[in-house]
Order: sequence, then C-alpha cells, then structure tokens
Amino acid sequence: MATPSSDGPVDEEILSELLMVMDDGSMDGLITICDLFLTGVPDRLSDIEAALAEGRLDDVAAASHSLKGTGGAFGARRLGEMAGQLEQACRQNDLHSATALLERVKAEYIVFRNILEVRLAASSAPS
Repeated sequence: MATPSSDGPVDEEILSELLMVMDDGSMDGLITICDLFLTGVPDRLSDIEAALAEGRLDDVAAASHSLKGTGGAFGARRLGEMAGQLEQACRQNDLHSATALLERVKAEYIVFRNILEVRLAASSAPS
C-alpha cells in the first residue's frame, strides 16, 4: 500500500498502530473506542456549531482544541490540523474565518470517518 503524502488526511503510523491493537485480540475494546469517536465527533461538531452561532468563541476554541487532540489520537491528521486552525481563529476573535473553517472541519471529519470505517471493516474481516 502506498503511503499518502504528509499532508494527507491520515497519519498512517498512528492509525496502523491503533488497528494493530485489533490484531492483538483487543478488538471489542477498539471497536468501542472507534464507535465513541464516530458518534462523539458529530456531537462535538454540533456543539461547536451552536456555540459559534451564539458567538461563544471561547467555547468553540476549547472544543476545537479537544477535537484537535482527538483527531491526533486517531491519526486524523488533517482533521486535527483544521481543528487547530479553528481554535486559533476563535482565539483571535475572527468569527468569519472560524465559520468557514468549521465547514472544512465537518467535511474533513466525513473524509476521515469513511477511511476509518473502511479500515475497521478490513481489520475485522476474517483472514
């Protein structure tokens, strides 16, 4: 498998390590963690969107910072980077940029979600 460029959506090293846990017999726990990611991020994005609509930029910055860390833990490189940019825009009180960045973060979550779901299916398929 070709390794994506360093600006791709996935940090292959992190995601591969995460999926190797499945191969070590911890599949149930990993699936639970991945399910939490797959259901928790949309909830967090909804909270960010509501806070942004209400002009609560400090709340958006804090939630974006958390999302940056979550994305990084799963190897969602671009999602984490974009969440970091959203955090910075909020810390600079740039509502216009933050609004545009949120749309990009939401789109990038969908990209990574699709990648993660394919990888999970491939890792859990019988050999």
